[in-house]
Amino acid sequence: MKFSTFIAAVVLGAAASSASAAVLSFDSLTEMMYGDGFPLAANMSYDGTDLSYVESGFKLTLHAPNAAPGTANIGTGTFEPQTFNWHDGLDNGSDTYVTLTRVGGGLFNLASFDYLTDASDVSADGNLLGVIQDAGTWTTALAGITELRLSSGAFNQIDNVEVDAAAKAVPLPGTLLLMLGGLAAAGLARRRA
Repeated sequence: MKFSTFIAAVVLGAAASSASAAVLSFDSLTEMMYGDGFPLAANMSYDGTDLSYVESGFKLTLHAPNAAPGTANIGTGTFEPQTFNWHDGLDNGSDTYVTLTRVGGGLFNLASFDYLTDASDVSADGNLLGVIQDAGTWTTALAGITELRLSSGAFNQIDNVEVDAAAKAVPLPGTLLLMLGGLAAAGLARRRA
């Protein structure tokens, strides 16, 4: 490989490691109810009592530990189209909660989400961050988390979840210059040899 090609690959690799943002809008969900005998969308699945939905590389999972397997559902308390009641405590039983994670795990950043809820605790990686209630937008940005969790509620809708995969470690500009300088010196030394 030519030295210039190698440098170009290093620069492109650093640029590719930055993350792209996504807004989880649930627009592909068009019915009012999923689960509990109703059809699941193509990107939904059950794992025991958990009902998961995947969009843009992120997974929302409704954990309904007190529901019978295959009976957890979303949508029955929906007040507007494409705004889904991800954990309806009335239908899905007590101790119901929802998590947001990356598919396959890993860190992500959360910028905001819209909500309509009677009351819900918001936690990230096991740390309580606050309580949401009524209608509003959560705008407390969170960086480098592995899980967002919303506690049970009689109804709890979320929409327009703005997320991105946390960027991989990218060298600081000074570090990148030092690395490129070292590579250039190695290239010159190799050329002289």
